[in-house]
Amino acid sequence: MMPPFPGGAPFPSPSSASGPVPVLAVQEDEEDAVLAAETVGGEVFHPPALNYFEPPKRPNAIIEAWRKVGGGSLALSIAIHVGILVVGGAIVVSSQMIQKQVDFLPGGGTQQGAQASAEMQHKVQQKKRTSLNKSMPMKKIVSTSQNSAITLPDAPPDLLDVPDVSSMLGGGSLGSGGFGKAGAGGGFGTGMGMGGMAGFVSLPPSMRSRCSPQERLKKLAETGGSAECERAVSASLEWLKGQQNEDGSWGQGGGKRNKAAMTGLALLCYLGRCETPDSPFYGDNVMRGILYLIELSKKNPHGMIAEDIYNNGGTYEHGIATYALGEMYTLARLGSKELPGMRAAFEKGVKLIIDNQNTRGSWTYGGKDAGMATAYTKDSKGEDLSVAGWQFQALKAAKNTGLKIPGLDGAIKKCVDYVLSKQTQDGGFGNPNRDKHYNQWSLTGAGSLALQTMGKGNTAALKKSLKFLRSFLEAEPLDWNKNCNLYCWYYYTQTFFQAGGDDWKFYNEQFLPQILAAQQPDGSFKKGRPNWPAGDAADPLYRQVLCTLQLEVYYRYLKVADREEQSFFDR
Repeated sequence: MMPPFPGGAPFPSPSSASGPVPVLAVQEDEEDAVLAAETVGGEVFHPPALNYFEPPKRPNAIIEAWRKVGGGSLALSIAIHVGILVVGGAIVVSSQMIQKQVDFLPGGGTQQGAQASAEMQHKVQQKKRTSLNKSMPMKKIVSTSQNSAITLPDAPPDLLDVPDVSSMLGGGSLGSGGFGKAGAGGGFGTGMGMGGMAGFVSLPPSMRSRCSPQERLKKLAETGGSAECERAVSASLEWLKGQQNEDGSWGQGGGKRNKAAMTGLALLCYLGRCETPDSPFYGDNVMRGILYLIELSKKNPHGMIAEDIYNNGGTYEHGIATYALGEMYTLARLGSKELPGMRAAFEKGVKLIIDNQNTRGSWTYGGKDAGMATAYTKDSKGEDLSVAGWQFQALKAAKNTGLKIPGLDGAIKKCVDYVLSKQTQDGGFGNPNRDKHYNQWSLTGAGSLALQTMGKGNTAALKKSLKFLRSFLEAEPLDWNKNCNLYCWYYYTQTFFQAGGDDWKFYNEQFLPQILAAQQPDGSFKKGRPNWPAGDAADPLYRQVLCTLQLEVYYRYLKVADREEQSFFDR
């Protein structure tokens, strides 16, 4: 039986009808007309639909055309791709904005491309230099710099055989001026870069001028140097390249000639001109030198960087080597080459220096005899301004890295207090008796530089020490053949440069002609005659690095007057 209608009556089958089919009436409400249909004999009646549907409206012509060309799927596809691009862009931007705290070294571009460009440039420069030597005899040219009245031979900057590291610093030119954000204009790397140089955002202001050939030559001209200074540095670095040992170190073997110290000093010479592991000329030399220091740190207790950690000289070595690693870490922000272990070695090195500062704020050696784990004697009541000089330079490098190293600020303050305690009534730093070993004539440069470096550049103590030094050098001018105490000169040069003005002009007039005249055709420096044995540099390599670091003083750090901060540390 068929399912019942609402109301219970079954639906009648057409074959069972023996009479007229009843009229079907539909009345929706009282206002509606009654729909009725009369039966027609022999026909089956189909009632009208109970629901009324209006005919569909024709869609908008634009929408209809859009659908014919598949607009719906196209819009969806576009939306998906735009979403992917937005997400990807956000990831790239955020990753570029994050400054990595990893072990890495300067990079940029490809090694092969940089090397090929450098080799071609070197050949061109060699031809220019040959022409220069034939067409430009050494002439007397007076510098127009207000800071210098030195008469020196000069040469056009484009004739200098100087490695150009601009390709290493992001691959752009140095033409754009001022500061640009996110590589605008000349476009360099991330963040805010100086002119066209990537990564300058990460360098302390005091170190920026060393990494641009154009900026170096500009600083030379502004501070009383000459193009000849840069040529002398190039020749010296080339000589040092030939002195490197197979293990990456510099210095004599056997642990008897301070290999860690010599390696650190050689690296400082290369880093002083921003020659890094990606340098087309010296990259491999720098890389191997750093690896040598890292390996020493790994194998020695407490991370001490020295061949013999119990030898008294190890305190000097560790300070110098840590100083070099600190400068490398700061310059490493420019690039991307990884060198695992560098940061760990540097931080351990700084910690060892901080932990072994004694109650006077100084550092002393003799640790093995005192039962200590290294050559340092942290419980000593003594002091040594010469040893302290290299430790404070390592602390300076640590501060410049921006790393958060526990105890660093406290160690710097204690060191400043110690240095001030060593000033004599004459204004010098050290023993007031000239016949004594650590006297103020030899160490006032170290004491003065410590104050300049660590934020005391405008104090009365510093002015007093500069007055002492100037009076001393007026009475006994620098002379390679009479008082060539290069260890002392190393500190004098930096101190007077930081002082600037008339003090620097006075010193530079003495210093620069002496050191340029001492360089030999192969790039090395001839031996001078010291009048203080501890100031001598009898070892050719030691003599070379001290001379090179002094020649780089014009751009290695900005002098106080040129820096935005009052000291290296006030930023």
